[in-house]
Amino acid sequence: MRIYDRWMHEGTMDRRGRSHPPQCTTSREDRQIMRMAVTDRSVTSRTVTQHIESVTHNSVSARTIQRHLQQNGLSSRRPLLGLPLTQNHIRLRRR
Repeated sequence: MRIYDRWMHEGTMDRRGRSHPPQCTTSREDRQIMRMAVTDRSVTSRTVTQHIESVTHNSVSARTIQRHLQQNGLSSRRPLLGLPLTQNHIRLRRR
């Protein structure tokens, strides 16, 4: 009996190999992640993670949040930090 025939007779998909692990978030959690990211662009992935864990009691990593946002066409924004000014720059800027 071939593997395919055995799978068909048992009526289960547990023996089939997967090319990826099962998804750890539900579609509802995915929508919530997207909503948080769109409404507040300054929210971090760790903040979203903490919010999801408090609401659903399901642990989700910050990397998972980043991956979901990237798959949906959003990316994290990092604030542009100002360059440190030297004493010469400060003096010239005051003039």
